[in-house]
Amino acid sequence: MLFNNRKTKKRSHLHYGTAKKARQTIKYLKTRPRGEQIQGAQSMFFRAKYHAHQTPDMRAAAQVYAKFLKSVPKT
Repeated sequence: MLFNNRKTKKRSHLHYGTAKKARQTIKYLKTRPRGEQIQGAQSMFFRAKYHAHQTPDMRAAAQVYAKFLKSVPKT
């Protein structure tokens, strides 16, 4: 019998498909350390901005991430 502990399964809280999901991601990121906030937001920003099949929703999400990245203190 195979043991599967679903409680320890990691789930991604980072999304870039729409502006609404981007705002939810930022809400999650604000609970994380500053370095993780910047890294997560930058990753999602670049995924949304340079996606091969970009949609208008992704462009809106990129704007949300850009605004958040400007507001995060540098040090």
